[in-house]
Amino acid sequence: MDRQLVEQHLRLAKQHVAQGRRHIIRQKQIIFELAQGQHDTSQARRLLSTFEELQLMHVAERNRLQKELEWMRP
Repeated sequence: MDRQLVEQHLRLAKQHVAQGRRHIIRQKQIIFELAQGQHDTSQARRLLSTFEELQLMHVAERNRLQKELEWMRP
């Protein structure tokens, strides 16, 4: 992969990490609100777990691309 393409993928990966962070924060708010209203939070917690797993993948991909870009430096 050429440098320009790696940089483009890295920008997207950083966007995915930021968006994932927002999703996790919002999902935690939803769980809190459901709990306050004494509603079942099991489905919301499963979704949060999925978001957290995806976030780990996004962070790993971002880190991998950052390392790849470092290796490309002369």
